[in-house]
Amino acid sequence: MTMVTDPDTPDVPERHSVPERLVRLADRYAAEGDVRRAQIAAWAADVYVLEELLWENGLAEAADPVAQLAAVGEAVASALETLADGTTGELTPRAVAEAARWAMVSTFDESVHEVLLAQLPALDGLDALDPQTTAPRPPRKEHPALARLDGRCPEDLVAELREAAADCLHVGEVMLVEGEETAAGRMAHQADVATFEAYLIAAALHAGDHDLATVDLRWDLAGDLDPDAFTAGNDRGDVFATLRRELISLVGSAEMETLWRSFESADGP
Repeated sequence: MTMVTDPDTPDVPERHSVPERLVRLADRYAAEGDVRRAQIAAWAADVYVLEELLWENGLAEAADPVAQLAAVGEAVASALETLADGTTGELTPRAVAEAARWAMVSTFDESVHEVLLAQLPALDGLDALDPQTTAPRPPRKEHPALARLDGRCPEDLVAELREAAADCLHVGEVMLVEGEETAAGRMAHQADVATFEAYLIAAALHAGDHDLATVDLRWDLAGDLDPDAFTAGNDRGDVFATLRRELISLVGSAEMETLWRSFESADGP
């Protein structure tokens, strides 16, 4: 996580919202010349903002918020398909993001279009992808999460990660009994990381993201978290509880309880 010191509170890290972090990722990808990842990050920021607006305006009280959110997702996906079918000619990366944004907003009543658009983050960072101003750069590995499969199906990797989390916790318990608190803490952290990765893959599959693009994106978000930022003035339990909360904060409100239950399940009875 990026640390920005404040003269009045030098020990407190600046907090960035998830959409802000996604925009920063999009800007970083754009600066690297990575069109695909920049557009995905910009789109993810839009989706996150929309989901939170829905959550704050009634979705949280729905009988089945996940199912209701899935219905919204299907409507947005249909709008995107219509957009793709009707698009001709080449568009700039920013124009693609703007068109996708409008397709998403257009699935709602016209009376809220301007309100929704006003809440979405700026897309200025995508201007860095203009082929007239940006020299081509070597691409990164296209699908890191898919490469992690290494011949396995995603469900098998999810199962292996959950088993690895359980093993880490067991080893950590033994280390704790032997007085190796620091090593036990590392095992607890590794267990949470494995549980988090398993959740990301399972959630991507449930959402129809078979390229696991959202896994790569969220993994990059998690990679910006700095465990050392939470150690000052905290005991081991507080540190790892804080890290776990930070991981949970990277997903939308509708997913938080499910991810929390994944961590609790990994902890065992």
